Amino acid sequence: MIFATPELLVLLPLLAALVALGAYRGRRGPALIVADAAPVLAAARLTWRVRLRRLPTALRWIAIALLVIAVARPRQGLALTTIPEEGIDVVVTVDVSSSMTTPLRGGSTRISAVRQVVTEFVSRLEGDRAGLVVFQARALTLSPLTLDHAAIRSRVASLAPGLLEDGTAIGLGVSEALNLLRDSPARSRVVVLLTDGENNAGEIEPLTAAQLAKALGVRIYTIGFVGSSVFGSVDVATLQRMAATTGGRYYDARTQSDLAEAYRAIGDLERSRVGERQFTTFRELAPPLIVLALGLLVAELMLRSTWLRRHP
Repeated sequence: MIFATPELLVLLPLLAALVALGAYRGRRGPALIVADAAPVLAAARLTWRVRLRRLPTALRWIAIALLVIAVARPRQGLALTTIPEEGIDVVVTVDVSSSMTTPLRGGSTRISAVRQVVTEFVSRLEGDRAGLVVFQARALTLSPLTLDHAAIRSRVASLAPGLLEDGTAIGLGVSEALNLLRDSPARSRVVVLLTDGENNAGEIEPLTAAQLAKALGVRIYTIGFVGSSVFGSVDVATLQRMAATTGGRYYDARTQSDLAEAYRAIGDLERSRVGERQFTTFRELAPPLIVLALGLLVAELMLRSTWLRRHP
């Protein structure tokens, strides 16, 4: 249950303060002093009318509280469509061209850093499906969407240039990933593209693939990995436009730590997106509360004018 105007609920503490103030004033002292109150008290203990003399006032305060809650408009969200259990379907798309064998500072290579970071990324996808696509001059699916993350990790461990003719077909890599996602029922569908170069092969341009992803409702996150202090040949402008077209983001990774942080940020961002549930129709709960409040007010008036009236 949520409230359309929750700020009005601040009136409830004020109402409670007024009730407490009224109770305090009612106990400040006797309204009538008699020489011997014992007969009066004995009679009072035997009379239900005296015991329940504060009931009408209590009914009034309860009715007012219910009206305050009703004005805040409590409502129950109604889901119009069935939301699948899979929160995220993500296809990791990796450039495995020969340039990925370039050494990094510390002795490892770009491709070895990618293997380690992508393995960690897939391990954090608890309950979400993952797929794996690699590309050089052509694109190749190494794993369809699956919950078997161990199988994905074993495929990641074998990433290396030489699987295809050398080149960098970014558009083909994205298109291959979109083929895996086009029939996905997941609430969030994502392509995470990593490259250390610019598109120089394939018949599909990267921005054309991005437009297709937008039409399918797939977000593309792009990572430019150069492993040095300069951009090198990475086409940053194109990668940024691809991400912006689809509602994703571009990340610049110059070290293995940068690369790990980029994948971590993507995972956190997509998880937060899945956590948001937007309801477009609601069941309003205020009317029953209003009816109940009016019923309590009517009961108060009846009690004050009949059984619990104070004056004959």
